Order: sequence, then C-alpha cells, then structure tokens
Amino acid sequence: MSPVAILVRHAERYPINEMRHALIAPLTDRGRDDAASFGLQLSYIGRIDIYHSPVPRCKETAEWIRNGLINGRAEATIVGHLEGLGGPYVVGPWEELASMVDRMGHSRFVRAWFNGDIPETLIMPLPQAARHQLTILVDQLRHGNRSTINVTHDWNIMAMREYYFNLKHEDIGDPGYLDGLWASIKDGAIRLSCCGFERILPLTA
Repeated sequence: MSPVAILVRHAERYPINEMRHALIAPLTDRGRDDAASFGLQLSYIGRIDIYHSPVPRCKETAEWIRNGLINGRAEATIVGHLEGLGGPYVVGPWEELASMVDRMGHSRFVRAWFNGDIPETLIMPLPQAARHQLTILVDQLRHGNRSTINVTHDWNIMAMREYYFNLKHEDIGDPGYLDGLWASIKDGAIRLSCCGFERILPLTA
C-alpha cells in the first residue's frame, strides 16, 4: 500500500489537576496496553517509522505502539522526537498560558484560542498552528518511502480537525486517547481523513 502519515494522540495518561504539571503526567497501565493493541492493529501497514512529541508520555506511547507493531510482524522503527509534535504553537511563557487554561477551563480556552481571542504573543493563530501540523505529515510523505506514526497531543489534533474539517470539540468532544487523523498523497494532492470525513488539498496547502 502507499505510505500514510498518521497523527495520533498519546495513550491514556493519569489525570492532570494543574496545567503547569501537564508535561509530566505518565501513561496508565491501560494506556500502555492500548498503545500495544493499537500498534498490533496497524501492523498490516508494513514498514513504519514512529515519531513522537518530546513529552515523556508520547515517547512511552511510541515505544508500546512499536511493541504491538513488532508483535504483528511489522517492521517498525522509533526515529525519535520532533519538536513540532509537542507545542510549537505555544510562543509565549508556558507558565502564563497554563495559568490561563486553569482559570478558563480547557474547553473555553481552546474555543477562545481558535476564535482568535488569545494574544498571538502567547499562542499561534489557529490557521498557522494547523498548517504547521499538516506540514509535518506532508514532508514525511514527500521525502520518505515508509509510513509514519506521529504521537502527539489533543490540541494538535483539535487544531487540524477544526481548521480543515470544521469539526468543533463542543460538537464532537475532545480527541480520545489514540484518536487522530491520517494523510496520504495521491494524484498530486493531499488526502486528509478524520472522523469519517475526507478532504482533498493541494500539495501547497
């Protein structure tokens, strides 16, 4: 099959009570098992490179996905972390942004961000954030001959869902653990799929 580039949220983690501690929440035992099952289900793809956010739970998710892929006799390699799979859209002080999320609540903060109501000195506008994520997937498809799995976070996926598909978290909920989207290139265009919907985009998108 033609290579695909998958963007997926990490597996189940322990609860985050304060946003400033968000980066250290590890996976649960169920999260590890789910990640291995996820990898096993995708083993039919064959040769796969795995990238992950610099956040430890994403690295851990990648390792368990690889275990599942190998158990399914796929050829799987963890290439390493990509800064762009973390929070490249956070351009201001993390502590200030985390405090804002705690005050507003997660859903209200994301809506304010996507509506352009959070200062651009703190966080990228939605179009820029979404395009940044798509660029990662397209670069992998254009310059490699293997499929890829990219382990990231809910905001990364939410930005792409809303910008490219007009799918709002208020309507469909936050991305579940190991939920995401995938891209491929066919006939000179990007095929982007999410939640049962598909978009065809020019390679310059």
